Amino acid sequence: MKDTNFIWPVILFLLGLLMLINPKLLWKIENCFTVKDGEPTDLYIAFMRIGGLLFMFASIIFSVVCFA
Repeated sequence: MKDTNFIWPVILFLLGLLMLINPKLLWKIENCFTVKDGEPTDLYIAFMRIGGLLFMFASIIFSVVCFA
């Protein structure tokens, strides 16, 4: 493996953490040009948090498999 491949699990983990902690911010970034004064639905927030957990889990698995 290249020495720069360690950055991808870190990026994946941080993105997952952001998805878990603040899904509304990601919704605003995603929809800033299309929706004015909108709010994400509860379903969107729930799926973002589940996706964040999956991203964090995947980054840990990737790190263990590739760097162990």
